[in-house]
Amino acid sequence: MKTAKKADWKTLPLTSKRSVIQLNRTFTVEEIDTIRKGLIPREMEDKWFIYWEEDTLFFHRSWTGFCMYIVHFLEEKDKYSLISADINRDPDQYKETSNERDVEMILYLIDILLLHKEAVFPSDNPLEENEPIRKWSQIGRAMLGQHPDNE
Repeated sequence: MKTAKKADWKTLPLTSKRSVIQLNRTFTVEEIDTIRKGLIPREMEDKWFIYWEEDTLFFHRSWTGFCMYIVHFLEEKDKYSLISADINRDPDQYKETSNERDVEMILYLIDILLLHKEAVFPSDNPLEENEPIRKWSQIGRAMLGQHPDNE
């Protein structure tokens, strides 16, 4: 699998309309090695372009190139700590306004798209009839277990 680099996809910088949230999760060196590979979309149904640069993980929507999240890590002795994230708050690019929901979504995207771990989709009402559509809009074909880097 090729490691994603910024030049591999159309990317736009994070808007000045943003918020900063604190995060607290640690990853092993092995997990970080996997996370660093990022994700390059292969089909229209792959919703994210994700790449690592200087202890920072960048999340861009694949169709628009909009930067949604910039996630900062701190290298420690035998682990990496996820410490903070800059979140897009431009209502023309991103409708979410809840910091708590964004924390859940960032961790979900890392687990599902990068680490291929089981995770629960962040939702206030998982039984809501449009929930599958929301999930599809966030992770596309990965919700079916079809990851771009598996091909």
